[in-house]
Amino acid sequence: MRMRSAAVMGTVTALALGLTAPHVSAAAAPAAPGDFNGDGRRDIATGSPNGMVGSVQAGFVTIVYGGTSGPDTARRQVISQSSAGVPGDSEDSDRFGTALASADFDRDGYADLAIGAPGEDGFGDPLAGGRVTLVYGGPSGLSSRAVSFAEDLGGGIGVTLATADVDHSGTPDLAVGDYAGFTIYRGLSTGSLTGTRTHVGFGESENVHVQLAAADFTGDGYGDVAFSVFSVPIGGGDDYFTRLNAYKGTATGLSSTPFWSDGNATVRGALAAGDVDDDARVDLFVGDSYGSDGTGEVRTYLATGTGFERAQVITQDSTDIPGTGEQGDAFGASLGAGDVNGDYKDDVVIGAPGEDVGTVSNAGAVTVLYGASHGLAFEGSQMLGQDSAEMPGSAEAGDRFGQAASLADVNGDGKADLIAGSPGENTDEGAIWIVRGSSTGLTTAGVLAFNSGTLGVSGRRAQLGGVLLP
Repeated sequence: MRMRSAAVMGTVTALALGLTAPHVSAAAAPAAPGDFNGDGRRDIATGSPNGMVGSVQAGFVTIVYGGTSGPDTARRQVISQSSAGVPGDSEDSDRFGTALASADFDRDGYADLAIGAPGEDGFGDPLAGGRVTLVYGGPSGLSSRAVSFAEDLGGGIGVTLATADVDHSGTPDLAVGDYAGFTIYRGLSTGSLTGTRTHVGFGESENVHVQLAAADFTGDGYGDVAFSVFSVPIGGGDDYFTRLNAYKGTATGLSSTPFWSDGNATVRGALAAGDVDDDARVDLFVGDSYGSDGTGEVRTYLATGTGFERAQVITQDSTDIPGTGEQGDAFGASLGAGDVNGDYKDDVVIGAPGEDVGTVSNAGAVTVLYGASHGLAFEGSQMLGQDSAEMPGSAEAGDRFGQAASLADVNGDGKADLIAGSPGENTDEGAIWIVRGSSTGLTTAGVLAFNSGTLGVSGRRAQLGGVLLP
């Protein structure tokens, strides 16, 4: 199938509902992503796109704010389209919370949260509609100041999100994916919601899996965007389309044509970006949860400055990787990157939510590989699940531990911690685990676990941990 690429200006609808434009404070130091109240600690955000808001399955997002010992469940918040100040209404199948991204867009010292709702105004059609809501942070956390926007092209808008400063202006930009391409919004610091759209072509009547990752892949100071498409015709057949493109940031915005492309990269899992070899260029990691004959695989692409070198293919059958590859493991369904051991090299977590633990099916597990000068090191990798020593809970069928996973410093010690979700815990209630990073890697001493009861969303089909802020 032929691929076509073009950039056009999209028509944007902004819904502010009486809200004022973002206020930029020149004196404030920008907050790190995920620090919504500006206290220097990363907060936790988890999306529940199938969650109940009143009597409708509209979706919501749960926030747990950071404390001196990590996230504090006494300081939590639930945001939906029924929340004060949030544009729109909670409607069935909106899927609010499908994707999350964060940056301090208005540079006021408080991180903001972008929330995708790809089912908004889609009326049940997965390839139509969609909307993104941007909720601004403040001294008390995420506020009632919010804006909502959508393009009039494509469908499934907000199915994937990423942030990067593509024009090196000092203010972050937002990449919003849909089922046909993505849009870059560059004016969010001033309240402008005008976006420039990039298309990745595909045929008609297809189901599409798309993903975004954004980082400075070339090391030139400009944020770049990686976008993947996997498309299979409705009704089956072999006429599928797959493409992994990387677009370069420039002083005038994101280039409309890719500087690098891999037409053989099948992405049916996640994308993640991290500098695992500490060379000042961010590397790209690609998950295919159906690869390697149905067991799942992850491919690493080390950044070269002008493109990527495909360096490694990782499966559970690779030497020194824990576990054994089995049908349905979905190894690579989720990915995250961060520096767990403080050696200035990013490490990578790989989720396998279909992993069987003994005779317990689909209990799930995650594997962490550590960065090294040659890329990811297989030696010393760790595999964790609910059956691991000192982990709260127990492995149960259908828990799907690792459906989403990220690496972020939640306690402010300079080392990334593992945040892992298990949306199938207690049927459709879900739970989240936080495993601390240390100089020797992840340690299961003092693991924190949050469930729907501790987060105040019991009985709402929260499926906590199915979507996590990267």
